[in-house]
Amino acid sequence: MVKRAVCVGINDYSARTDCATLPDARPDGEAWAQVLPDAFGFDAANVALLTDGAATRAAVLEALTAMLNQSDAGDVACFFFAGHGGRGPSSDGTTYYETICCADAGGDITDTEINQLADALQPSYVNFTLVLDSCHSGGVFDPPPAAARTQLWSQDQASWFAQYCQGVVPHVSLTDLSAMLHNVCNIVQNDDGTLRMDIDEGLNFSDSAKATLLSACRYDQNSGGTGSHGCFTQALLDTVNASNFQANHNDLLDRVRQAITGYSTTQTPQLRGRPVRLEENFLDGWNYSI
Repeated sequence: MVKRAVCVGINDYSARTDCATLPDARPDGEAWAQVLPDAFGFDAANVALLTDGAATRAAVLEALTAMLNQSDAGDVACFFFAGHGGRGPSSDGTTYYETICCADAGGDITDTEINQLADALQPSYVNFTLVLDSCHSGGVFDPPPAAARTQLWSQDQASWFAQYCQGVVPHVSLTDLSAMLHNVCNIVQNDDGTLRMDIDEGLNFSDSAKATLLSACRYDQNSGGTGSHGCFTQALLDTVNASNFQANHNDLLDRVRQAITGYSTTQTPQLRGRPVRLEENFLDGWNYSI
């Protein structure tokens, strides 16, 4: 079994006009690239680190593709991303897809593209895990400018979004998306003008998933930072440092959710993937084939 990783951390978004500079995303990527060999048994030679201007859309996709192409049965492939995140609509406007924002202008990578990479894997083949510390800003019609991450919604905007957004697809590769298309239960406008989206969590776990996602927050939440690290990344680091680390995915989620309360009360880490896989240990090779 070989463990490989691609770690991305972007502070410098000066090549883009729609993303503000960040203080703590590059240190997130650097820290995770170090934690993988220290705590999870990765060979440092198999951990690629892309930061700031080097983390272009083309470079990230090339590194991801190379990692997955090299992976054989039983291997582990981890993709860590810290930086801005966005959301864009499907062509018919009924479903919203998330993006990660690379350093170059127009450099968004959609979850559909990540899904296509994962979907090329054979079932029960590679443990492909995504760990994302980025904002999912709760209903922006295109990948958002920085100001849109905290903008208030007019009543007309809120009504439009509530009418047309029926589903949100997580970063997992699914052979059948139909179960996800109605996972939005309710969208309401808060008193401060922001929106809250309630998701049917039971629809976020699919037996057809070919990847696992551990994310910093809900679809309608922002991912905040401490100034040194993202709140989510810091909670992950705290969790790893507090234990001789062996935990299944569900236990990890519980620990990280508890740890993040020391840094943020406005984001809730999320877990997506194949239910039977989530009972196995985080970033370990699969114990059996199903």
